[in-house]
Amino acid sequence: MAGEKRTEAYDLSLFDSSEAAQMSGNDKKSKKKKKSGKIISISQGSSAKAQRRKRNPITIATVAILTIIVSAVAIMMVQNYANLNEINEQITAKNKEYAVLQNEQAQYQLKIDSKLTDTFVKNYAETKLDMVPAKKAQKKFISLSNGDKGEVLGSGKDNSVFDTIIEAFSGAFL
Repeated sequence: MAGEKRTEAYDLSLFDSSEAAQMSGNDKKSKKKKKSGKIISISQGSSAKAQRRKRNPITIATVAILTIIVSAVAIMMVQNYANLNEINEQITAKNKEYAVLQNEQAQYQLKIDSKLTDTFVKNYAETKLDMVPAKKAQKKFISLSNGDKGEVLGSGKDNSVFDTIIEAFSGAFL
């Protein structure tokens, strides 16, 4: 006890207004006794222990893991939002490029259609290629068949479902 530093603590309930009103002037002797009896001495080491909070390592680990998970989810959401915006910009650019190419294709098709009229093709064939239109005597129509014909390919025997499955597997393993 001689080596320990001691501190004193005071009971603050003595300064309460409700208790002061109850005490009268006649109780001065009992007041002094109460004051001296309410002083408590606490050693230095025990006051430091009382002030320190006890920390549970499981709670600390749980909070740390939850913080990491929430942070990871938030980072992934931001990253995915950025990726989505970038892809949307690319889609918009490609749609604009597609519209421009469609307009060019329509313009080229109009130019081609305007230049390739029937009279232009006929004149080109006659002048450049030395071709002449076919006469009625040169035209002969032929018939390729008297009707539609169909031919069934197969062995002619009726195979059950099991036979078909067995043939499929035996063909696969050969």
